[in-house]
Amino acid sequence: MIQKMTQYPTVMSLEFGGPVRHFDNTLLEIIQDLKDTIEANELNALAAFQIASPLAVIVIKQDEDRFLEIINPVIIKREGSVTPIESTAYFPGLSAKTKRYEKIKLMYEDREGKQQFLSAEGDLAITIQRKTDYLLGANFRIRMTEEEQKLFDSKLEFGTDDIDHNDCPTVFKRDKILHLIKYGFILGVIGLILSLFVDTNMADMIKIAENYLMLILLVLTIIYFLYAQHEGKQYKQCTSCQIGNIIGTIVIITFKLLLLFLANYFLLY
Repeated sequence: MIQKMTQYPTVMSLEFGGPVRHFDNTLLEIIQDLKDTIEANELNALAAFQIASPLAVIVIKQDEDRFLEIINPVIIKREGSVTPIESTAYFPGLSAKTKRYEKIKLMYEDREGKQQFLSAEGDLAITIQRKTDYLLGANFRIRMTEEEQKLFDSKLEFGTDDIDHNDCPTVFKRDKILHLIKYGFILGVIGLILSLFVDTNMADMIKIAENYLMLILLVLTIIYFLYAQHEGKQYKQCTSCQIGNIIGTIVIITFKLLLLFLANYFLLY
């Protein structure tokens, strides 16, 4: 059965990753749920934590009809070092550079409880290490350098992967405020047009609504300015362009607000 996936900001916990003691139908159902969820979301692997199961189970898709089932995994040998760019369904849409072992040897159990050993390298070794992190109550952030952690935290804050070592992102949270202001201006123009085709009572109601709307737009403009200042400080390398963009945007919004005020004054009063 396809399950809802656990995603950030759900907190990791050592309550997950508990060893499997009973190799029964419940275990088989969890394994099947992992496979179904992998297929439904076009993923290559999932740990049981990612479908809210507390058991130490990992399923990795190997090809069209074949899956690797790993139960109670323990990495017993590690060799080499690589710095891959990883992504995970726990942080959808985001990626980060991590540090992993190039080759590993894994001891685990199969669905019948029989002990197995696996030597892995390349993408398989990286995937196993990433999924094992979940079973240890962690995620791939602990495998990053301090610099990469700061970069990844910025990606988390702004909800975009288009940030490169303190460069300016292409998407800002403050843009959401601009969208509200934009829709507010559209409503204001619609109200003015309607006022030309209604009776006096309705025009008075529109006048009151327009006054409240302009007040809201003014408050949103102030909020935008203050939050944009805070957001811009996150990126020291582009402070000047940030300030220029913010000031330019404020000037444009203020000009539009003034035009809306004048239009209201001459048409409704």
